[in-house]
Amino acid sequence: MSISDFIQGFIIGSSLIIAIGPQNLYVINQGLKKNYILTVVLLCSLSDSLLIICGIYLSNSLLNLNESLIITMKLIGGIWLILYGINKIKNSNNNIIENQKFKKLSFSKVIFTTLAITYANPHVYLDTVVLLGSISVNFDNKLSFGLGAIISSFLFFFTLGYFSKFLSKYINSKKVWFYIDNVMGVLMLLYGLFFVFMN
Repeated sequence: MSISDFIQGFIIGSSLIIAIGPQNLYVINQGLKKNYILTVVLLCSLSDSLLIICGIYLSNSLLNLNESLIITMKLIGGIWLILYGINKIKNSNNNIIENQKFKKLSFSKVIFTTLAITYANPHVYLDTVVLLGSISVNFDNKLSFGLGAIISSFLFFFTLGYFSKFLSKYINSKKVWFYIDNVMGVLMLLYGLFFVFMN
C-alpha cells in the first residue's frame, strides 16, 4: 500500500464530495429530521464506494467516453431533480411536528429516495466515476488512491448526517421547517435546470 497515493486519494475525494449538491442536501435534510439517518449515510457511502471502484476499474476506458452519453445522463438526472424539487416545495406546508419529532417516512421510501437521489444525480457519475477514475490513471497504486477516496466518502457522509441530526434539536419550529424545505426544493430545482440547460 502506498501512503502517498492513499493521502492524495483522500484529499482529492474530499475536495470533490464536499461541494453542496443534491445528494448532500438530502443527507442534511434527513439528518435534521432524524429520519433513518444511519441507513441514509450508509447507502450514500456504499454507493459512493461502488462508483469509485467502477471509476478506477474503468479508468482507461473513461478517457474515451462518448460525450453524448454524458449529455444524456445530465438530462435524465436533471429532469428527475426538477420534479423532486417541485414536489419538495409543494409539500413544504405538510410538516407536522409532534413533541419536536417528525412523522417518519417509511423505511422502504427512504431507501428508494436515497438511491434515486444518488444514482439519478449526474454529478455523482461525472465527479466520482469519470473525474476520479480519470485522475486515478496518474497514480502507481490505484488501490491505495481509491481506498483514500472511499474513506473520505464515509467520513464525510457520516459527519454530515450526524452533525445535522445533532443540530435538529435546535430546529423545532414549523415555520423554520417551511423555509428549510423550500430552500432545499429550490436548490434541487436549480440543480436540475442547470443539468438540463448547461450542456
